Amino acid sequence: MLSQKFSILAVFCVTTLTISACTPLSVKSGQDENSLNSPDNILNLLDPDVKTEEQAMEKAEAALSEGKSENALFYYIKTLQFNNKNIKALENIASIHNRSKHPELALKIYQDILAIDSQNLLANESLGLHYLENGQTGKAKDHLTAAIANSNSNWKAHNGLGVIADLENNSAEAIAHYQAALAIQPTNPMLLNNLGYSYYLSGDEIKAKYLFNQALGYDNKYKRAIHNLALIEIKNGNFSTATALFNRIMPVHESYNNIGYISMLSGQYDVADEYLRRAINESPVYFPKAQENLKTLSTLKSRQIIPIKPELNTPSPPVPAIQSGTTTNQNAAQIHKTEPRTIQSKPPVTTNKQLIKKPLPKKP
Repeated sequence: MLSQKFSILAVFCVTTLTISACTPLSVKSGQDENSLNSPDNILNLLDPDVKTEEQAMEKAEAALSEGKSENALFYYIKTLQFNNKNIKALENIASIHNRSKHPELALKIYQDILAIDSQNLLANESLGLHYLENGQTGKAKDHLTAAIANSNSNWKAHNGLGVIADLENNSAEAIAHYQAALAIQPTNPMLLNNLGYSYYLSGDEIKAKYLFNQALGYDNKYKRAIHNLALIEIKNGNFSTATALFNRIMPVHESYNNIGYISMLSGQYDVADEYLRRAINESPVYFPKAQENLKTLSTLKSRQIIPIKPELNTPSPPVPAIQSGTTTNQNAAQIHKTEPRTIQSKPPVTTNKQLIKKPLPKKP
């Protein structure tokens, strides 16, 4: 019953935080400060024995360590009742909101944290990644640069700055940031994939393949690295190798269809015809996409043109991955919250559809 009351009160406190800009129950003109600690104050109703900031913080930390987020939220907000500039309480409130799928509240709190401490690492990182996901690269770069200014241990900020560098066609800077991130997270397959992609953009295909394979060494079914390697193998005419790679993450008929489709995009019509027919033979009833692609191919062979809006999902755009606990504007700048970068087949097509479906991680 007590837990249920905490839950109800936490909802109230969330509303209070939003309305009062993270200064809950601030003293109004003419209001007696002692009234904040009066028995009828709503924050004192459930636990009137908490009399100090330290007591409230201690109970918040204990509740959080026990996995009782709603109880923790209550006590963190009660901590702010005593000191509305308690950075640790604000950071933990924001983290709870992120985990509870309330990113808009978390973002507001991060902004309030920066009003208190403009160099705060967590707030700068979180806002930077949020702006990046929404295509606001200028603001993103400012916040992410601030995040690494006083600490070089922030791999997510380095990864985000690598994304921005690649979007600015600055492969050298992107590589430097991904390498800095990998110095902190050396076995992270997403970072290895992103670094490989930057080397691919710089023209070093051998180094790119090495890094994609390294990513697969830590996760042999890591979709983006498999996809990137397969696209390189198709580009170089190694179709059996590409098939083996795709077969790790999808049924055989889908592998054949993807190879056929990518070959069609790159003008290798005979190869496309062969693999699309293989896809149909593997699954004549349950794989209509291959049949549609074969019809498209027949038209292309007669016209010798490349389709602008193909039937099958195309490889995802060549953008890096970023991790964030905030929401994503799906229409912004082709930045995908949890997708690593994928090499684009040649020639490019004007679509945002993806060959491999999502999804990846969250921000802790």
